[in-house]
Amino acid sequence: MTQTVEPYAHFAHEDDRPDLDLDGCCLRLGSALALRTVYTTPEDTDFSPFDELYELILRSYPHVVGTGTVERVGHSILITVAGSDPSLPCALLLAHQDVVDVVPGTEGEWEHDPFGGHLDDEWVWGRGALDIKEMLMGELEALEYLLAHHGRPRRTVVLAFGEDEEVDSRGATALATELVSRGVRAAFSLDEGVTTSVDATTYGAPGVMVADVGLSQKGFLNLRLVARGSGGHSSNPFGGTSLERLCVAVARLADALPRPRLTPVVAETFRLLAPHITQEPLRRLASDVDANADDLAAAAAQVRELFPLVCTTMAVDQIDGSARSANVMPADVSATINFRLLPGVTRDEIVTWAQGVVGDGIEVRALHGTPAGRLDAPGGLGYDELVEVFGRYHPGVTVVPSIVCGGTDSVRYEGVCDKLLRMTPFRPAPEELARGLHGVNERISRRTYAQGIRVLIAFLEKTLL
Repeated sequence: MTQTVEPYAHFAHEDDRPDLDLDGCCLRLGSALALRTVYTTPEDTDFSPFDELYELILRSYPHVVGTGTVERVGHSILITVAGSDPSLPCALLLAHQDVVDVVPGTEGEWEHDPFGGHLDDEWVWGRGALDIKEMLMGELEALEYLLAHHGRPRRTVVLAFGEDEEVDSRGATALATELVSRGVRAAFSLDEGVTTSVDATTYGAPGVMVADVGLSQKGFLNLRLVARGSGGHSSNPFGGTSLERLCVAVARLADALPRPRLTPVVAETFRLLAPHITQEPLRRLASDVDANADDLAAAAAQVRELFPLVCTTMAVDQIDGSARSANVMPADVSATINFRLLPGVTRDEIVTWAQGVVGDGIEVRALHGTPAGRLDAPGGLGYDELVEVFGRYHPGVTVVPSIVCGGTDSVRYEGVCDKLLRMTPFRPAPEELARGLHGVNERISRRTYAQGIRVLIAFLEKTLL
């Protein structure tokens, strides 16, 4: 449930970095938002805005460009600033250049051109302001500030900006492959994650504000069920129509979904919040997470916001092939189902399970899929510094480990990085995020953008110097 939250109630130390050129930061972000970096397919994408974004980076961040190496892998961007101690594993900062397009028919609902990069006294407007050009440009702003004030860091830092996270993540895959070929090893990464801090009422702890660090992410699998039919007059539907058999198959899958399960990361979330949980049955169950793991997962599955954290989910999104007339039986029909896989659940397991449940007569085809991420442990280099810095700039917010239920490029870097962290340091109010993310009038406040850059600068100082 999205709650009304005062967006700046947990902002602190906003007087840090008084020499940070905040107007310039916002102008550069606006320039990036004005570039329509919408990726469709390799053949149909207009890459000229991606070229312009690359040029914008080259002319906007002289210390980054002068100290580091800026390259393109396809239309993705790879920036390496070598540290003074090559024995240290590097830090990896991730973001993606592409944005989703404006939903057709909503163009007139925007207060400002979604690709105009409009700035006013409070907001920076445009598609990508929350997903995630603010992260891409913010990482560059923070690194530029660090290099200007401290010179070359001890630890190498690599920035990898994929071109198509919203579609296929081919860019991130190519970047990760390139890093592997060079023998690059990262101690930790930082990528997008849950963007806003929320009240923990959903965990049974009303009044406690929480922010998530994603230590894994759910997998993605589109599965198509196909029922064959020869059509014909509906006066003799002996054996059921193809559509009827398809519907029965879908119902069987829904009834047979795996039981909720508590992953180690979500179990740790409940352990951290246990002293604050006051609502039953979560209070009683969280008092001994290990002993009550199954019951705790079952209880969490009854809460809308917690349901995807403990369940492999199934959404029936498309049915194709139905007859145009009610007195005509359909021929071949299909249903496309989107699964989001808990960490530890594989694509092959779901395909085998689905085929066994629907039985003979229904074809099961696996379409596009991305594996679930590995489960990294909380704590250690990168995680501890992120929690410490976030606590300084957002006091009163409890940082908890979690799982990202959507997709990020992070999963592509498992072969490069020891600990993958998914947490956006730019924290709008929940209602601002719900209204603007992939929606109409996407925007970020100047104040939120500035605070996120401060978080990033402090994080880099603690981990790179």
